[in-house]
Amino acid sequence: MMYTLYLERDSFLHRLDPRVKIIGSLFGIIALILFNSPILLTLLFLLIVLTLVIPGRITIGEIFNVLKPLIPISMIAMIVWPFILKPWYFGLFIGFGYGIRLLSVALLTLGLIMTTPQRDLILGFIKMGMPYEIGLTLTIALRYIPTLYMLAQTIMDAQKSRGLELERGNFIQRAKNTVPILIPLIVASIKTAHELSIALESRAFGASKRRTFLHNIKMEVKDYIALGITFALFSLAVYARYFLGIGYIRLF
Repeated sequence: MMYTLYLERDSFLHRLDPRVKIIGSLFGIIALILFNSPILLTLLFLLIVLTLVIPGRITIGEIFNVLKPLIPISMIAMIVWPFILKPWYFGLFIGFGYGIRLLSVALLTLGLIMTTPQRDLILGFIKMGMPYEIGLTLTIALRYIPTLYMLAQTIMDAQKSRGLELERGNFIQRAKNTVPILIPLIVASIKTAHELSIALESRAFGASKRRTFLHNIKMEVKDYIALGITFALFSLAVYARYFLGIGYIRLF
């Protein structure tokens, strides 16, 4: 079974050309890498959330649901940094920034999937010059993120119903408890990939180099305006980082 994160809404963000959203997501990820100040990274995270909520009409609850699996990983990043940097409170401060950066990068990627149908996403990559095979592969990879997550949740629920206690014990015991989860997940992933390859072959994928599309995308005035704003914000971020020295804290 395939799950999707796409949320069908009548919003400005949904109606934007997928190329604008792809470029915006890429620029956003690069901008997040440029800075390491927790304060600025938190502001950028809030800006991403507001962009999805206001022009994208996505609720806070829906954003929390897609980020929930990554919260433990971001917490680990926060805990590790106090052991790397001294004093410990400075390491915790920097670790908080890296945790927020992880959530922000994930939200940019997942926000692209939540506001863009898979068909338009593939067309966007192809129109930008990417070969169809690579564009389809990349889109399927993004599509499988929610599929694997839901599959893991189903396996965890099934194992818990059989008496597996995932939350009890120390760290090593909990790691051992994940084995009954990982093995069925890997087997199910291989089976799903095999079924996907059969589906692609049945549709003569790769039989012809020249492809035609029933649906097409076209840049409009609002798309050019949004693209111009994206370029301006990215240029401002680069200028602030390298010419004004804003948003970067020297660690060593």
